[in-house]
Amino acid sequence: MSRASKRFSAGSWLGALVLCASCGGRSAAAPPRSAEPVPARRAPGVAEQRAEVLPEATNVGNTRDQWLVLRAPAASGLAREAVRDFLRAAVNEAPERMDPLLTPQAIVDTGAGKQPARTFWQSRFSALDYTELRGQMLFREADLETFRAEDLARLPPARRFPIELSTDEIAVRVPIRVSWAGRARLFGDELLFRLQPAGARYEIAEISEEFRLP
Repeated sequence: MSRASKRFSAGSWLGALVLCASCGGRSAAAPPRSAEPVPARRAPGVAEQRAEVLPEATNVGNTRDQWLVLRAPAASGLAREAVRDFLRAAVNEAPERMDPLLTPQAIVDTGAGKQPARTFWQSRFSALDYTELRGQMLFREADLETFRAEDLARLPPARRFPIELSTDEIAVRVPIRVSWAGRARLFGDELLFRLQPAGARYEIAEISEEFRLP
C-alpha cells in the first residue's frame, strides 16, 4: 500500500470517529425541562387571597362565628314558627306583629261561624287581657302536630279536623295548656291553624278554635 493510500485511510477513519462522536453527543443530550409555573403577580401591600373551607351546615349559629352556613328550615318548621310567633303576639297584645303572619283574607272559625281573623282578634284584645298570660307556658313544643293533606286523609273519623288542605298547605295543631286567667277564658282547649306558603315562609289562612267572647 502506498503512503498516499495509508494517509487517506487514516484520515477517513478519524473522520468517521468524529462523526460518530458528534452523533452520540446529540442523542445523549438531556430532554428540555418543562417551564415551572410563574406565581401570579399582585400589587404591593395586597394580601394573598386564600380559598376558605366552609364549615358544615347547621340549623342554628352564633354571631361570633366568622363563617356560618345555615340549613334552610323544612316546610313544617316554617309553619310552626309562624304559629309560635302568632301566639307570642297574642299574649303580648301586639296586632302589628300579628298582622304580617296572616294572609289578606285570613279567617277564624269558632264553631259558631267564620269571621275575619284581624277584626276578631281586635275584639278579643278589647274585651280580654291577654297580657295576663305573659310568662306562662301556653303550650309545649313537643305537643305541636303538623299535618299535610295526605295525613288528614289517614286520620280516624274521631280525629277528623274541621279544615281541608290543598297539596301545598300545612296544618298545625296546638293543644293549649293555660286557657284561663283568673275567671276569664282566653283560649279554647286547642287551636288548629291552616297555613299557606308565601315565598320563603308560611302565612296563616285559617284558625279553627272553639271560643266565645264574653
